Amino acid sequence: MFSLLYKSSILFVCLVFLGFINLAFAAILSTNMLVSVRVMPSCSITTTPLVFGLYTPYASISTKSNAWLRILCTLNTPYNIALDQGMGNSATTRLRVMSGPGRETIQYTLSQNPTHTINWGNTVGIDTALENGTGIPQYLIVYGEIPAKQNVSIGAYKDVVNVSIIF
Repeated sequence: MFSLLYKSSILFVCLVFLGFINLAFAAILSTNMLVSVRVMPSCSITTTPLVFGLYTPYASISTKSNAWLRILCTLNTPYNIALDQGMGNSATTRLRVMSGPGRETIQYTLSQNPTHTINWGNTVGIDTALENGTGIPQYLIVYGEIPAKQNVSIGAYKDVVNVSIIF
């Protein structure tokens, strides 16, 4: 009845219709997709306390101590570290004041270098520390000094200095 060629043709058409054989060639179109991100500057800062220990008012040399600042800023982020005058009455960033018993005070300084010749204050471009972020923690030392021969009463003295990072 039906020839083998006819049966084969019908089978072929059915297979094409059902999608088992694809006679059409697929075209490929391509384009690109933009992928982007913006990295914002970011910084964090932590401090250690500056503890002078014991002060002897009649000693002929000053009392010194250090504190550490740990700064973490995004790579290539310029930043300034500022230290304010503290909470002592009549304090300045050049000569800070710790408060003690009653109305007693003791003066001290904070510097950016161990010879205490570079004051550490809070005026950008004048007495702040200018650094550049590395993406890994950086450590700066705050050098503290209590001048010798201050006539002060016995007791505990303290101050709180605000440390700021400006980026």
